[in-house]
Amino acid sequence: MFKNKVKYTLISLIVVGTVGCTPPKTMTIHTPTQSTHTVPRPTTTSVKRPPIKEEILLGRNGNVKNPNLGARIDTPVNNPSIGESMGNEVEGNRTIQVEEPIRPRAIIQRIPFPVEEYRYVKRRGSSTVRGKVFLENKFTFEKITKAKIKLWLNPVTSYSQQWYQEAYLGGYKLSKTDKRLFNYLKFTYSSADGSFSFFGVPRGEYYLTGTIACSEECGFSKNKAVLLVRKVSVGGGTTTVDLTKSVP
Repeated sequence: MFKNKVKYTLISLIVVGTVGCTPPKTMTIHTPTQSTHTVPRPTTTSVKRPPIKEEILLGRNGNVKNPNLGARIDTPVNNPSIGESMGNEVEGNRTIQVEEPIRPRAIIQRIPFPVEEYRYVKRRGSSTVRGKVFLENKFTFEKITKAKIKLWLNPVTSYSQQWYQEAYLGGYKLSKTDKRLFNYLKFTYSSADGSFSFFGVPRGEYYLTGTIACSEECGFSKNKAVLLVRKVSVGGGTTTVDLTKSVP
């Protein structure tokens, strides 16, 4: 009996020792790996817009959101809004269009001949107007004179002032002159050295006028008629005045 207890005790100790010396099992935990699959990015497509047309603004139509801007319309091709024609100009290696300035072409109607005003214009007087008429080349300083240049004394009136402002200064062409004006004009011719004289001139203000034809000596490539105009005031006795202009 005792032997059996000892036997069982030894067997139990062996079993416990065996279990105690056995290394513990290792648990392996597997974690899911991240996917290497790449999600494609959304592609964008550019929308082609129609070209923006050049526009000008007109203030005549009020059917727009901002009435101060007016309606928009397309600019006509090769039709400038300022000037009367388009020219070509070379800039570097390209040709550009430039606008030419407006040039007067229409004939301006003269005002009605002021009969009442000319009733106070005297035709005869006792004064003398004398001087020289010539052109001066502004590069060579040469004075160009001609023989038999016709010169006029035109009384200053509203009728002659229109001619001075519109024709001489403005470059416009006026309608035909009323023939009654010639009853109040005085004319003479110059000598070879450009000297001239008017006799029997009434006191007052006049436009002294003459025309000289000139070409290369004046710096022009061809013969050109040059109009000379000067406003003079005639008093008693002799008034000396030169009628001249620098060219070209």
